[in-house]
Amino acid sequence: MQFRQCLRQCLRSSNAAPVPDCAAIRYWERADRCRVRDDVAPVLFVHGYAGNDHIWAPLRAALADAGFGQLIALRYNAFRNDIHQIADWLVEQTHRSMQATGADGVHLIGHSMGGLVVRDAVQARGLGGFVATAVTIATPHVGTALARLVPGPAARQMRPGSDFLAELGNRPVPDGTRWVVIHGGADRVVPECTELFRTPSPTVVRLRLDAAGHGSIARHPAVVAGIVTELLKSEDAAMQRFSLAA
Repeated sequence: MQFRQCLRQCLRSSNAAPVPDCAAIRYWERADRCRVRDDVAPVLFVHGYAGNDHIWAPLRAALADAGFGQLIALRYNAFRNDIHQIADWLVEQTHRSMQATGADGVHLIGHSMGGLVVRDAVQARGLGGFVATAVTIATPHVGTALARLVPGPAARQMRPGSDFLAELGNRPVPDGTRWVVIHGGADRVVPECTELFRTPSPTVVRLRLDAAGHGSIARHPAVVAGIVTELLKSEDAAMQRFSLAA
C-alpha cells in the first residue's frame, strides 16, 4: 500500500507526460504470502494491440512469488494512439516508479505490439540506461501482414516496411540492457520469420516454444518460468556489479 501511495504522489507532479487517450495504470498489490525483496527493480508490463492487462495474471503471480513487489501494468487504446505516444508514457511511468521506490532501474515486459513500445522507449525515447531487462513476447519486430487489416495509427506502424519499423531497426541498441526475445511456433499473427530482432548485441536471449500461440504464449508455464529466471539473473548480475564496485 505504501508503494501505491508514494507512486500516486509522484504522478501528481505537474511535469508529467501527456496521458494517451483511454489510458490507465494498474498497480498490483502483493499477496501476504509473497516474500518481497527490497533490492529488486520494479517491473512494468505493456500489453499488445487491442489487449489488456489480464494477460499478465500467471506471470504477475510468479514474479510476486519470486519477490518482485512493484508490478505495474499500462493500459492504453491502440486505436487512438501511436506507438511513440505510448512509449513516451511508458518512459514517464518508468521514471515515476523509480522515484517512488528509490530504484535505479526497471524491467520492462511487452507482449506483441507492447514489445515495440518497449523497444521504442529503450532505443529512441531515452530509457536505454535505466532498463535492466527488456522482454518482448510474440512481437512483430519487422511487422505483421495482419496490421494492414486493422485500424489505428499503431496498426499502420506495425505494417511491414513502415517508416516506424525502418527507423527503429536502424537505431542502435543501447548497452547495459539484457534482451529476452520470445516467440511461439504456433503463432499465426506473428510468424517466426518476422520475429527476428536484428541486433548484434550479445545480451539477447531467445526462447522459442513450438506449441505456443500468439495470445496464449504470455501465459505459458515455460514462458512464465523463463521470464522469472531471466529477471532474477539480471538482478543477481546487478548485485554482483554493486558488490564489486563497493
